[in-house]
Amino acid sequence: MKDTDQNHFLQAMRFFYANLDQTITLEDIAAAAGISLASLKRLFQEATNQSAGAFLRRLRMEWAFRSLQNKENSVLEIALSAGFENHSAFARSFKKSFGFSPTFAREKHNIVSEFESVSLEDPEIIEINELIIQSVTCQGSYFEAAPLAWQTLQSHLGMAELGDDFTGCFIGIGHDNPHGGAVAANQVKFSAGVSFLKQDLHIQKQTVAKGFYAKFHYFGKSNNLGLAYHYIYGAWPLHQKIKSLPAFMVFDAFPQAFKEERIAIYVPLEN
Repeated sequence: MKDTDQNHFLQAMRFFYANLDQTITLEDIAAAAGISLASLKRLFQEATNQSAGAFLRRLRMEWAFRSLQNKENSVLEIALSAGFENHSAFARSFKKSFGFSPTFAREKHNIVSEFESVSLEDPEIIEINELIIQSVTCQGSYFEAAPLAWQTLQSHLGMAELGDDFTGCFIGIGHDNPHGGAVAANQVKFSAGVSFLKQDLHIQKQTVAKGFYAKFHYFGKSNNLGLAYHYIYGAWPLHQKIKSLPAFMVFDAFPQAFKEERIAIYVPLEN
């Protein structure tokens, strides 16, 4: 995908998150991104393998579910903020998405288990040593912070590191749980890093803690990684053994958000 298309996608996602609690249309999002409605639809299909409407509805319903958990606003207030005309319309759409009412959802302890997900094969349980990575950290929505972090890291690398003969690893770390309520979905931190590189890039250094990890294998676009994380933290039978340390991802090559690729997801486990 061209850089201009990536920028338009980021502009669209930035506008969507900034107006998550407002009534907006796909036409509004397209205008904010500076492209036509047809281009917006093509862009989302290419970036996420979903229609723009379906992808954004999913994010909005997840936002509504998170809002229900904090119990500060009434169901009606959340319904209106999510763009619905009344409580009934919101309740119907919510039940269609999650299988139960918004009122019942307020009592759910593990909301991630209710989100749309992809099934993953059983992971390997492995032990890893402490790992030092050179990295760049950015903040925003995942769709904004992750590409920006990778772009910034790329500016510090040469052709040798970006070529097929590079023997190091590219590692991504999502530091925050946007479903936990402590961090807004558009304020998460993401680090893009490289390890086993002798050259000092004069950027931030981070340590990946040693210990036992569940290693999952995912194939798809990194823009859809949230679906894999929903499975791991919600539907995976051993999700209660996950430690609070952040999981990390290892890529076969320098990642590209809109390209299907093999990604290993390492999830820290209690001993």
